[in-house]
Amino acid sequence: MKVTTEKKPRSILELTVELDKEQIEKALDRAARRMSQKYNIPGFRKGKAPRFIVENYFGREALLEEASDDLIQKAFQDALKQEGIEPYAQSHVTAVNLDEPPFNFTVEVPVAPTVEVPDYRAIHVPFEPDEVTDDTVRRAMEMRRDRHVVLRSLEEPRPAQHGDQLTVQLETYVDGKLIDQRAEGEEIPQSTLVLDPERIVAGLYEALLGVSPNTMVDVTVRMADDHENEQVRGKDVRFVVNVLEIQERLLPEWDELPALENFEGTLDELREQTRQELIEAARKNEEDKVFSEYVSQVVAATTFDIPDALIEREADSILHEREHEYERYGVRPEQVYEAMGKKREDLIEELKPVAEERAKRGLVLREIARAEGLAPDAAEIAQEIEDVVASMKEEDRANARAILGSDLRSLITAGIVERKLRRRILAIATGDPSFEQSAAPVAIDEAQEATDAASPVEQSAAPAAVDEAQEATDAASPADAGNLPADETDAIPDAASAVSEEQKHVASAEGSVAVEAATQEPRTE
Repeated sequence: MKVTTEKKPRSILELTVELDKEQIEKALDRAARRMSQKYNIPGFRKGKAPRFIVENYFGREALLEEASDDLIQKAFQDALKQEGIEPYAQSHVTAVNLDEPPFNFTVEVPVAPTVEVPDYRAIHVPFEPDEVTDDTVRRAMEMRRDRHVVLRSLEEPRPAQHGDQLTVQLETYVDGKLIDQRAEGEEIPQSTLVLDPERIVAGLYEALLGVSPNTMVDVTVRMADDHENEQVRGKDVRFVVNVLEIQERLLPEWDELPALENFEGTLDELREQTRQELIEAARKNEEDKVFSEYVSQVVAATTFDIPDALIEREADSILHEREHEYERYGVRPEQVYEAMGKKREDLIEELKPVAEERAKRGLVLREIARAEGLAPDAAEIAQEIEDVVASMKEEDRANARAILGSDLRSLITAGIVERKLRRRILAIATGDPSFEQSAAPVAIDEAQEATDAASPVEQSAAPAAVDEAQEATDAASPADAGNLPADETDAIPDAASAVSEEQKHVASAEGSVAVEAATQEPRTE
């Protein structure tokens, strides 16, 4: 069989398959038999009319049409096998000529993406964690203390003082326009402000000091040129504040804080632990920044040829993640789409630019992982499984071990690869080999997301012990939930999404202490 190929953009391989006359004739014979069995032909019982009668009765064109699907499908499969081509997605026939020599047809075949990464080991990113100063520790300790605040209503009316909490109705205007738009007639929502210059902008703080309840304050403040909110950066912002209530904030004594925090140690020891938490958080934040910047630079210098099918698949995956979030809150995705006035297909189309960038990151990470030889061996996988089952009840371990070693083995493998990959990239980017020495196994209590990576069949079939095992694989991406190849050295994930998306889980610069404190509701007396 003569097959010619032509490489086209977007990872499309155009195959032109030439057929000989004998193939055409055999296909026409088969088509004639099928047609004689399906239709009544005068003078013949079904299935008994010879080919020339069938051809005369229906016409050669009808016979060719009947033969074409079978003929083209068989010849296409033979051509793929002959040329060693593996389609990446659905192929499309673009031209067919079975009427006269040369008999041929043309098919566009999406093939796997090609990726040409640069010398990624020549790319470096400085590693410069934010310094944890005494002032940073002081503010974090104050936030620890603040989570135990008690609010007390004033026994006698008095002007607002530093440290008070105000219940207000607040409107903010930029360039003469209200930032938070409301429906007509909707009441201004209530919010709270703590009178502390570290918590509200300068200017507003001074304007509210000394106010009384049921007072309106209208003040315009010039915002800093480096303000984190680009919408107000360097602009005059008008605040209209209706002060509804003033409450006194009663903070515990410092020496009470260790007990309130369930900390077994002195105040100084708690302060030192807080410092170490902040140092670790700053280091983690910088690791994420370095990782993200390094991957972005490699992606920018990489040459890609990506099939549209991969981008559409990635867009569908992103939307599926969103749909899962909707369902977690009891909302059907269809309700969301109806409210938006859009169809699912419309959103897939809108997501394609984002999907393409995510696909590129995943492909680059995959190539680096392969080039660095990060696929785990059998011993590493076995140890990972043992680490997971070690925290389970004794009676659940054997069942979990069996499933992790078979149905969920790919998730375990992907988790190991992505953990290795992150540490290897940090070592390459910074030139500091110590990053690879600090790799830690995935913590089971931080891995809830891995359950989402398993297929619905795996989720419904897994007993409680296996549910826990799935949680231990949160580094694995949904794309890798299938079976592993027989050779573990080929088990590099198709898309290292858990690594590339890790910044979504970054703690703030103030560390977990600050995050927790900021979300605590104060008690009220």
